[in-house]
Amino acid sequence: MGKWSRFLLVALVTLAADQASKITIWNHLQVVRRAEVIPHFFDLSLAMNTGVAFGMFSGEAHGYRVAALLAMNLLALGVIFYFLVTSGREERFFHWGLALVAGGAVGNAVDRIRLGAVIDFLEFYVGGYHWPNFNVADIGISVGTGLVFLHLWFTRHD
Repeated sequence: MGKWSRFLLVALVTLAADQASKITIWNHLQVVRRAEVIPHFFDLSLAMNTGVAFGMFSGEAHGYRVAALLAMNLLALGVIFYFLVTSGREERFFHWGLALVAGGAVGNAVDRIRLGAVIDFLEFYVGGYHWPNFNVADIGISVGTGLVFLHLWFTRHD
């Protein structure tokens, strides 16, 4: 499988998993908002994030916020495509990382365009400490970024 088909497959699977999970959560938690999964550790908890990571930009005016966040997505996708074009065919982990980031970025962008906010629903906590809610797209972005950094570290580190 070539790098482009590998990239498209992973990005599309990431996007599909993200959107399917968000639609499922929206349909099941829209009224109750929360479902306890593992007591005192993990809940499904519907939250609408108008910002980005940890709620950054959430206080900005709607039009400005959506435009700025979509511009950042387009910039990130441009960088991803640059890296994909300039990388070698054999750099599989790098391509998977780029694809996970792209699929996640597009998944969250779809929510911003469609809803004006991103659906977050995975909530982990211990006692009074709660990690901010996140979603499948965020997992793709985080894991993908980790793969990209590991690839860069091991292939370009002296």
